[in-house]
Amino acid sequence: MIRRALALVAGSLLTMVCFRVAAIADLDGVSSVRAKIVGTWELVSTEEYMTDGTKRPYQDIGPNGKGYLMYTTDGHMCAAGMNPDRLPWSDMDKPTDAEKLRAIEGFFAYCGRYEINVANHAIYHYPEVAWMPNYVGTKQERPYKFDGELLTFSGKPTNRPGVASLAITWRKMK
Repeated sequence: MIRRALALVAGSLLTMVCFRVAAIADLDGVSSVRAKIVGTWELVSTEEYMTDGTKRPYQDIGPNGKGYLMYTTDGHMCAAGMNPDRLPWSDMDKPTDAEKLRAIEGFFAYCGRYEINVANHAIYHYPEVAWMPNYVGTKQERPYKFDGELLTFSGKPTNRPGVASLAITWRKMK
């Protein structure tokens, strides 16, 4: 009876130690990823992978898209991108409705908090301000991978007809 009680206590202690070690390892993983992502990233490329096997640049910002992604140590982020080939407004003080529409169609921006899930290799963005009203208050999953100074978000399913997934690659600025 005493052996059984001692074995039960020892087993319980071992289980608690294992959970604690796992929690510390997860925190170390989050700290490691956070150390890698904090800073400013410049957009390198966007690719949409089509259901027919072809690929193309993300249509909203075009093949020459420009953008920045920023992460802070206190858990905030901001992303913005644009199509640099957008036509300028004919009158900067009075753009036409068509010019306004073209400008916003070639642009994205949002900022808010972020969280890192090391086990799922995902960074979650929680937009608090955004160019698109429906983005505010949502949870945007960004599966990630690092390759040297490159950070790629990929495999994100889209709601665009004919698009199976996309990949967005950023380069850490020095």
